[in-house]
Amino acid sequence: MFALLIGIDLFFNLGTIQNELNMFYAAAILFALRYGTIFGLISFGILLLYKVLYTGLMGGDIFLLFYDTNSLLTLFYYFAITVIVGLFSTSFRERYEISQFRNEELKDENTYLKETVDLLNTSQTTLRQKLLQSEYSLNQLYELAVSLDLPHPELIRSETIRLLKKTFLASDVAIYHVDRSQKSMRLLIRQTETKEFPQTIFLDEASSMFKRFFQVQETTLRQLDDEDTDPMLLAPIVVDGQTREVVVIKRLPLRKLTTDDLHVLNILFSWIGTRVQNAENLIRKEQHEKMHKGTSFYKKEAFTELVAIQEQKKLHHGQPYIVLDYALGYEPVSLESIEAIVHSYLREIDVVGYDPEDNKLLLLLPGTSEEHRQRIYDRIEGILIQKGV
Repeated sequence: MFALLIGIDLFFNLGTIQNELNMFYAAAILFALRYGTIFGLISFGILLLYKVLYTGLMGGDIFLLFYDTNSLLTLFYYFAITVIVGLFSTSFRERYEISQFRNEELKDENTYLKETVDLLNTSQTTLRQKLLQSEYSLNQLYELAVSLDLPHPELIRSETIRLLKKTFLASDVAIYHVDRSQKSMRLLIRQTETKEFPQTIFLDEASSMFKRFFQVQETTLRQLDDEDTDPMLLAPIVVDGQTREVVVIKRLPLRKLTTDDLHVLNILFSWIGTRVQNAENLIRKEQHEKMHKGTSFYKKEAFTELVAIQEQKKLHHGQPYIVLDYALGYEPVSLESIEAIVHSYLREIDVVGYDPEDNKLLLLLPGTSEEHRQRIYDRIEGILIQKGV
């Protein structure tokens, strides 16, 4: 801009720079006002240099420019105005920049606060949902605890399968009894439309999933490298610190179950063991009334009650069973001797009773089909005859 003004001034030979009030000084002041002190001083220096050169070109006395009082006062006057205006502009710009900086900080703080508030709202919503889920879970746990508070292990097992189907949408469920040797499992109860659950599972011949389960003895889910025929879940029922029974679930919709559901499921398995143990303790207290003295043979009335429970299992779960009765000889033989003989050839889940009126030995074999009746009867009879009973 100064080059344009100087060019116009020289081209038309206006001599504007020689006037005390001219557009060059006004331009320098405007530069100082717009761009600050430094640019104002630079503009003033350019004009001073042009004034000196122009004076020299016109044959004037350059010396008088700096020693003439009027000329020097004029230069000082415009210099002072340029500096003052530049300082004002610089101060104003700094205040403006500070205001802008504070404004940016406030915007950042507002953005941060907004994000924080949104996060708090999201957290509040999540916590509210968690609270509702927690209340639901507590109600669910209470209902499960009340449902499992039953006086007999068989009733507890039936209720367990009902809860697994209703609450956790499980299907094809079975509960197995684990022998003390932990070499085989005997079917106690099942709920399935097909015969997917064998009566006996020999662990030496079982899949790797069963072997892995008995190594950790914790709830085990089927993995990708397990066999397709393996169940979806295995869970222990712990009684007296040992895995006495195993819950086997063939189908379980894991995608529909939440983390809380799986946690409740683990609690359920723990409670089953506690309920079974309490029920067995209760039964033991009543055993002296239900069993013949000195033996584990049930009296006829108690034996009939156990048969009735098996009948309910057969009706509701399709669980087969057979009842055998064997007439004992007329020679007096102690029940303790018969017990030692019979129990060595029976399974742990089998139940033995004795009818003193007819002198009959009563056998309840859960999970045994009717087609095996005669073969088992012949075997028991052969054993008793061989032992002289």
